[in-house]
Amino acid sequence: MKMRKFLDFWRFLLWFMAAIIFALTIMTGCKERVNKQEKVSAPFTVGVILAYDSPTSLEVLRSLQARLDEYQKASHDRLEIVVRRAGGQVALLPELAQGLVSRADLLVPISTAALQAALITSDHRPIVFSSVANPYIVRAGRTAVDHDPRVTGVCSTAPVRQVLELIRRALPEVRRVGTIWTPSEINSEYYLELMKEAATELGLEIISQPIGSAGDIIQAVQALVRDRIEVLFPVSDNTINANFSALARLAGENRLPLFAAFATGAELGACASMGFAFEDIGYKTAELVIRVKNGESPARIPFQYIDRVRFFVNEEAARHQGVRLPESITGKADRIIRISDRGGNLPPAETRGAE
Repeated sequence: MKMRKFLDFWRFLLWFMAAIIFALTIMTGCKERVNKQEKVSAPFTVGVILAYDSPTSLEVLRSLQARLDEYQKASHDRLEIVVRRAGGQVALLPELAQGLVSRADLLVPISTAALQAALITSDHRPIVFSSVANPYIVRAGRTAVDHDPRVTGVCSTAPVRQVLELIRRALPEVRRVGTIWTPSEINSEYYLELMKEAATELGLEIISQPIGSAGDIIQAVQALVRDRIEVLFPVSDNTINANFSALARLAGENRLPLFAAFATGAELGACASMGFAFEDIGYKTAELVIRVKNGESPARIPFQYIDRVRFFVNEEAARHQGVRLPESITGKADRIIRISDRGGNLPPAETRGAE
């Protein structure tokens, strides 16, 4: 009897231990499945650093978001886009970049200043920059293929020389070109040097006025008018582009032909503008984000450039500014912006230009 009870006890004990082991196995399996599901469902986070709320930067952001939304719908991959805005306060950029480093899987700095902050702050997160005039001046690389292994992106160097060549063709009598620029923006100084170099080769003289903020634009233009400039061609930077409509009003009041080195400048009041479509820049940036998200190393992706330069003409702005662009030039425009005549309300002015 004792032996039987002893055996029954051990059978119960073995059964109990087996039940515990089975339960633990089930629980471990469930935990692994939950962890796997959580891993699969976790979104890939794209941290966007927007230094300026300029029209060009916002167009890049809209296009970037639209393309990534398309990708999500087609691939069923989950993406989370987190945007941090500095609102033009460059001193905030390092803090914004630092906040994104701990949260985002990839950083997208829009503008040279934002790229500089991302490079300083992040030592391991991949970086896909966008709309950067010259990534080399912030040491993102030495060439398009020899660059920081964390970094790739889309350059947006404005066609400064091409606009000066356009001015020479449209207004062959012009020699004194006025410009304003923003010393606090790294890309602005770079563009000013490009402008001076090209102007010398084309027989033009650049008269420049620096500005500290948008509030200095009126005074800067007035100083250029006193210096008897014949054309106004501002540097394409974030501060100036964000206030381009104000420049257009000043150009009209002073009968100064206004040219721009970003495509949508004509829509904002330049008589003519040349540049890249910032929608194209945002789209191309999103394509690079997708490639890196899917496992491609930024180190193997050369810096990208936009191939097509667009040319816009604004006929009413030209009339306001007292300039007639010859048909040989307007005929090559990608778009001519026409606004109906305002019933003779345009101020009379003698037009200038090559026939």
